[in-house]
Amino acid sequence: MELFYRAVPNNYTFKNEILSKNQPDIKVLIFGNSHTFYGLNPEFFTKPTVNVANISQSIYFDQLLFENYIKNFQNLKFVVLNVEYFSLSQIDNSDEDRWRKFYYQTYMNLDVPMISSFEIQNYFLSGTRNFSTNVDLVKEYLDKGTLINCDENGFGANYTKEKRVKNLIEFTSEIVKKHEDSNLDFALNVSRIEAIATQCKSLGIKVILVTMPVTKGYAEQVNSQKISKIFKTCAEIETRDDNVSYLNLFSDKRFSDDDFYDVDHLHGEGAQKCSEIVSKFLQIN
Repeated sequence: MELFYRAVPNNYTFKNEILSKNQPDIKVLIFGNSHTFYGLNPEFFTKPTVNVANISQSIYFDQLLFENYIKNFQNLKFVVLNVEYFSLSQIDNSDEDRWRKFYYQTYMNLDVPMISSFEIQNYFLSGTRNFSTNVDLVKEYLDKGTLINCDENGFGANYTKEKRVKNLIEFTSEIVKKHEDSNLDFALNVSRIEAIATQCKSLGIKVILVTMPVTKGYAEQVNSQKISKIFKTCAEIETRDDNVSYLNLFSDKRFSDDDFYDVDHLHGEGAQKCSEIVSKFLQIN
């Protein structure tokens, strides 16, 4: 199992290849979690674009990746940062980070400060997941012949309209509850966004903050106080820094529930619509 983890390519190794190569032609770099991984397709941007977002990728890892690899994108003009309902309040070493952090360290060559040298997963990647999950991963590889589910530009290509979740309303409350952390302290992650923005400004790179669209039911059920604070915080960052622009698509009426794969992720056709909107936004900023 350990040999399997070390030898079989995955989304992390693939994204690392993208980031590690000298990319003088790339003008737009998309960071973020699954919302941008599945929601922003470089194919529909007018400028050469790559998507380095990943499932459950926090702003913590956006910053580490940015700082480690920005030197390979000498002619970059835009950095797109994803700000979602749970992005600004996400704590370090969350349940998702506790195993994914070892992937960023091993597969993406990052120095991850939250990792302790005493953690056994430093030495055995197979220990990051339980046995049944490991078995399922092997089965997936044997069935599909790959663990990579993004295209050559880093876009998550497997959330298709044909495979979309049926009866979205039934799952809305469950997903909203999963995303609710009751935390209104955004200071740490805001400081990370501002640190990226400061470095981008010195390099002549524009920063675009994007809150991706969600289904109507999801938008209606989230904590109104928290989502309002998120919108306000992003607007304040934009006001303070003339190098930052904010695009809020959370409840954008150009999207309907038919554009979504599940409660809060776009399917491929919805992603095309969203990508074209974001691409036009870049042109005026």
